[in-house]
Amino acid sequence: MKLLKTLNFKKFKKGKLNIIYIAALLLIAVIFRFYNLNWDQGHFFHPDERNIDMAVSSIAFFSEMNPKFFAYGGFSIYLYKAASLLIYFITKNSSWLYDWGSINLIGRFFSAFFSTLTIFPLYFLAKKISDRKVALLTIIFYVFSVGSIQTAHYGVTESLISLIVVSICLFSFLNFKKMTSLNTLLLGIFYGIGVATKTTSLIFLLIVISSFLSIFLTRKAKLLKIFNHFVFFLFTSFITFSIFSPYTFLSFDKFYESMIYESGVATGSLPVVYTLQFDKTIPYLFQIQNFFFQLGPVALFSLFGFIFVLYKALKEKGSKFFILSFFPLIYFLYVGSWHTKFIRYMVPLLPFLLIFASIFLFWIRTKKKLLGNFFIVFSIISSLLWSLAFFSIYTKPQTRITASEWIYNNIPTGSRILNEQWDDGLPLPLDDLTPNRYTITSLAMYDKDDLAKINYLSINLSNSDYIIFNSRRLYGTLINLNEKYPITSKYYKQLFSEKLGYKKVAEFGSYPTVFGLEINDDSSEETFQVYDHPKVIVFKNEGRLSNSDLKNLLKEDKL
Repeated sequence: MKLLKTLNFKKFKKGKLNIIYIAALLLIAVIFRFYNLNWDQGHFFHPDERNIDMAVSSIAFFSEMNPKFFAYGGFSIYLYKAASLLIYFITKNSSWLYDWGSINLIGRFFSAFFSTLTIFPLYFLAKKISDRKVALLTIIFYVFSVGSIQTAHYGVTESLISLIVVSICLFSFLNFKKMTSLNTLLLGIFYGIGVATKTTSLIFLLIVISSFLSIFLTRKAKLLKIFNHFVFFLFTSFITFSIFSPYTFLSFDKFYESMIYESGVATGSLPVVYTLQFDKTIPYLFQIQNFFFQLGPVALFSLFGFIFVLYKALKEKGSKFFILSFFPLIYFLYVGSWHTKFIRYMVPLLPFLLIFASIFLFWIRTKKKLLGNFFIVFSIISSLLWSLAFFSIYTKPQTRITASEWIYNNIPTGSRILNEQWDDGLPLPLDDLTPNRYTITSLAMYDKDDLAKINYLSINLSNSDYIIFNSRRLYGTLINLNEKYPITSKYYKQLFSEKLGYKKVAEFGSYPTVFGLEINDDSSEETFQVYDHPKVIVFKNEGRLSNSDLKNLLKEDKL
């Protein structure tokens, strides 16, 4: 009896400590994800946020429900609108209904909320797959994962999609353990919401299929029972999807047209200028490189863990490892092959990669305890340091805002400024200061390189006082495409070497920084940097070269 009481006390103490650990991690997650959600002070540097905000502001319950925007599903649009209505009824401030800045804050709040909420299904999934220690390590990695911290600061759907995919995997695994109507119902609801949030969530069906297949292979459950549950899942999913994204059917022509465009952009069959950065990238290797920006050094253990879990899945057909690894494998092979490789495309894989890392690290610990402990401590500390470094960008003014303040203070009124098309122009309007005091021209740098472009550039360069790069979006790509853009590539190279009469007079960067150490992330995928911490560069025309001199400098033998 005494021994039993001791064991119960130890179990209670362990459970209490577990709750304390999770509560502490939850608090850290809230700080990392909710801090400074208005980091851009309402200037909308993320184009997807602008599109969603426009759709939300255009609908009205229940007179006009068609968002007329299908790159995203209806769920998040209706959710943001419902929240804006609730805030309006409380505050009586109509800006929450129509003002893009207010709607954007609602979107970012939900993004941070969903990112934080993901901790719970992720913990239970990792615990069901392995044990409490692996689960705790997984959520430690997740709390500190830069990929989730960054997406939490954008009013887009990646955080919600991460919550949904982890929840689908959790309920699929629970069904694998014990197939019940409740598990199947919840599975269908989450899947329906996922597809109603973003159509690409259709691929999450792989998780559900792998779980039902595992049930059949390992438990020899009656095929009819499995079939009935699968039909129930499909029915629940369809009803949920129809409720939250009805205009997929009601405006199917527009939806289909949007999907053709989006898939064409993704695969590269429809060339667009904003995906030129991927022209010389290597599929899979490019995404693997960017995992290190999203996860830090723990990405290395994630990749080894992925291989380890795949091995276990092949060895134990129909096992829990099969359910855990089947979707990430197919998703990575399929999405990783696309021409367009935006870093956000890999966000749904991050929770799985962190589970893989935790499983692998504790496996090492069972073989070599000292080495395993060292790797675990190293992974936690390095993840913490990388998250602190990245978090630092939200503790400083956004670089475009800092640059705009400098421009108003240092560039005389009436100056002629060159910006670039397909990027946000500077300076930004700040209080009573507006760009109208300057003559601003946006250069069409994506236009075809020919003799006319030499003339176009030389005229603008000779007649202007300043060139301002808002980010590396254009020059970071076009400078490397000298086969397709020989003139433009040469222009950038000569500009940076100050051969065109323009001298760099200011640069504003906000690299991730920890304990005074600045981490250069210029080699990351473009969108990892250009929204929340771009590098802004200002050149001043001090040489005052003539039109003819500039033509000679820009002349290209290849034409």
